[in-house]
Amino acid sequence: MRLSCSALACSVFTCSILVCSIFACSVLAMLLWSGVAHTADWNLSLLMDELSRRSSGQAEFSETKYLAVLDEPIEQSGTLAFAPGRLEKFTQRPHAERMTVIGDDLTVEIGPERKKRKLRLHRYPALWGFIEGLRATLTGDLEALRRFYDIELHGSADDWELVLVPNRSEMSAVVRLVSIRGGFGRISIIEVVQESGDRSVMQISERDR
Repeated sequence: MRLSCSALACSVFTCSILVCSIFACSVLAMLLWSGVAHTADWNLSLLMDELSRRSSGQAEFSETKYLAVLDEPIEQSGTLAFAPGRLEKFTQRPHAERMTVIGDDLTVEIGPERKKRKLRLHRYPALWGFIEGLRATLTGDLEALRRFYDIELHGSADDWELVLVPNRSEMSAVVRLVSIRGGFGRISIIEVVQESGDRSVMQISERDR
């Protein structure tokens, strides 16, 4: 299947669901291995501090996408990986697709022939802000995160939800919120809700090291 650059650009916000999953699931490994303390004064600052302590990791995922244009949800599964400056989501089922973000470059590879298409993120303000906000989460940079999102943290260290609501018009026109839920130092579910009503729900299991 051949995709033009213009076609890819038009679908970039649908792709943003997948990109979000890459970044948010990277949080899984960092939380899992760092171990959030269960204390009475546990708060957003402590959570962000924990997020900044892990530099790389891998996980397996299963994802369900609910799209208004389809009668049935889309089921996908594969692997996730991240390292300093690099994030990757490799979908293995129902068909092969790889999305990689390195610096300002987003690369999409589709099909067995692995035909590549690339985007420079700064040319797409909504997508750029979306990814930069998630990068801030991964590095535990609360100040940077607040430049792109209004942030809410609910619950306690053993049962919490981090809600990211875009605060820039380019993003809020497309993404309503990103919800990351977990407990005891583990992320269990990541959900991305678009303004259109389409949403993606991902369940994650971290690989043994």
